[in-house]
Amino acid sequence: MKQPTTIPMKRCRYCLSTQNLTKDHKIPLIQGGKDIPSNLQCLCMRCNGTKSMLSHKQVMRLFAWFLQIQESRIAKGKKPY
Repeated sequence: MKQPTTIPMKRCRYCLSTQNLTKDHKIPLIQGGKDIPSNLQCLCMRCNGTKSMLSHKQVMRLFAWFLQIQESRIAKGKKPY
């Protein structure tokens, strides 16, 4: 029996936008991800385009790395960007 490939489309998982929502694969199909509900998430078009072919885990690591850099810059009295 084929599993449904629908997920609630309420807001973007990353930026919480409610506009231009798309279905995204947490682990992209090209990286061996499956088209099943547990591998799907709702992202806005902008975040989905930025995520590109990265997995959700890779994106979270990238966000954590970026946040560390920002916090380090702020601690040194520099602008965070």
